[in-house]
Amino acid sequence: MKKLAIILIVSVMIAVLNVTGFASGNSYSGYWSIPSDAIIAVEGTIINPERQPITIDGRILVPARSTFEMIGVRTDWYPEHEVVKMVKGNNYITMSMGGKSAYVNGTVKNMEAPAVLVDGTVMVPIRFVAENFDSSVGWDGKNRMAYIGYAAELPVRGGGLGSDRVYKVVIDAGHGGSQSGAVYGGVKEKDLNLDIAKRLNALLKKEGIQTYMTRDKDSTVSLYSRSGLANNVGADLLVSIHNNAGQSKASGTLTLYYPGSQKSKGNLSSYEFAKIVQMNLNKELGTKDMGVIERPNLAVLRTSNMPAVIAEIGYMSNSAELSKLKTDTYRQNAAEALKNAVLQSLNKMYH
Repeated sequence: MKKLAIILIVSVMIAVLNVTGFASGNSYSGYWSIPSDAIIAVEGTIINPERQPITIDGRILVPARSTFEMIGVRTDWYPEHEVVKMVKGNNYITMSMGGKSAYVNGTVKNMEAPAVLVDGTVMVPIRFVAENFDSSVGWDGKNRMAYIGYAAELPVRGGGLGSDRVYKVVIDAGHGGSQSGAVYGGVKEKDLNLDIAKRLNALLKKEGIQTYMTRDKDSTVSLYSRSGLANNVGADLLVSIHNNAGQSKASGTLTLYYPGSQKSKGNLSSYEFAKIVQMNLNKELGTKDMGVIERPNLAVLRTSNMPAVIAEIGYMSNSAELSKLKTDTYRQNAAEALKNAVLQSLNKMYH
């Protein structure tokens, strides 16, 4: 009996470990994929495709249309058949979602990874497509850059950041989908959070920061998949954007963080990250300083492996503050403040 019990315990442990590892990706078109942190460059230009790359069987897949249009490829999508046709001049490639065979100018060729459909975006194996359109493909291991044609120079960044490192930041727009967050005056928190997140994403990309968004539309995202994305891509920082609610007279900005040194990276702790975020938001928005607050029980902060914060931009329950949050200018200023905080925090982390 004791031997049987030990076997059962070991079996359960193996199953748990397998589920944990398996949960780090997603299944698309019948294939398990893992998010990739690779930078994509085409003819010396870093591109920011509408969806981050993924890997299947160790092969990088990228959005078909936005990646290959820069080398003159037209992408036609036939949703009723789940077939994509990519055309350049007299050459064409036809692929079915989930299939490992493609037609190249009418000849069947096998692929090492299939084309798949990811939330409405056709993803294709970068090497197979590029090479069959007579373009070279390379890999810059130092900067984790996959490139078509030739590699790109990483841009000179603000905030004292050099071009010798790939910086990765995950931007989390709080709530979404069925989770509206606070609602005041017909305004939903999830919409404010997403708008500021998109603005921050655009600003950081201009600085050459490799960004990942936990959601880029009004979709439901689980708490653990938010920190899970940051952990999977090896992010330097995780910024979760929220807005607050309380008594009608309450106003101001506050930043939440997980206490302790275990979330530190390089020379930066979560507490220091929170202080930098709070300082920049107060400075840029002129809001009341509600301080930085320890929150050890919040899932997003507790389960992240890097410095992470939840930035509560303002109080939607305060009519004056809500009026400001409803303006494009105020939300842009909030994004600018968060961008500056990210750059300063990355600078402190690595210097």
